Amino acid sequence: MRRILSALAVLFALTGGPAWADPQTYAVALGGRQLGTLQFNGQIRSAAFLLSLNNAPFGIKNGSFNAVTQSNGNTASYLGANRGSETRDIEIDRTAGRVTSVEITPSSEMTELSDAKAVPPGVLFPPELFAALATGNSCPSPLALYDGRRVVQVATQEVREEGPAVHCDMSYRVVMGPGYVSPFYLKSFGMALVYTAGTLTKASLSGGGFKVHLIRQ
Repeated sequence: MRRILSALAVLFALTGGPAWADPQTYAVALGGRQLGTLQFNGQIRSAAFLLSLNNAPFGIKNGSFNAVTQSNGNTASYLGANRGSETRDIEIDRTAGRVTSVEITPSSEMTELSDAKAVPPGVLFPPELFAALATGNSCPSPLALYDGRRVVQVATQEVREEGPAVHCDMSYRVVMGPGYVSPFYLKSFGMALVYTAGTLTKASLSGGGFKVHLIRQ
């Protein structure tokens, strides 16, 4: 718990005060309805974001998700905290590209991929993945995400240029571990990124009949 609190202190320092990168804020929207905001700061080696939802349909998923990654040499630590409809803390360590430890509270939230030995090398933590997208200037190369419960592959499928904007049609697929959103356990999503003048201006994720947008403010 001490590590979680320390990481959250770092998170608010990154999103609320001077840091090594310009803070970014995104509106989170479903159709024409704003659900909340996402605040991000950092670079791929050390990054943090705070997702806050306060207007989700029926209030089912209202709450917050705090995520921080800190790197030092060839080691990296990740801490994530869900608060709201779910309460979950995840701590992960990685050395030389391999996950070395995973701790999840409560333990009932663990999956078969919560075993460090089951995780393939070369995965990114959630803040690192978002940093790769938010600080990039065009469609990304293939990336692998690990959040303590599953492994996801993110890949560019098509690139389109429309005036000053570059549109990236992406795939977001759970390749190891359970899908998202019990009891549906969705494993395949459409993903779209828009870069305008080398800056990420919009990201969308669609699946299971919904489409959520992140719109840079």
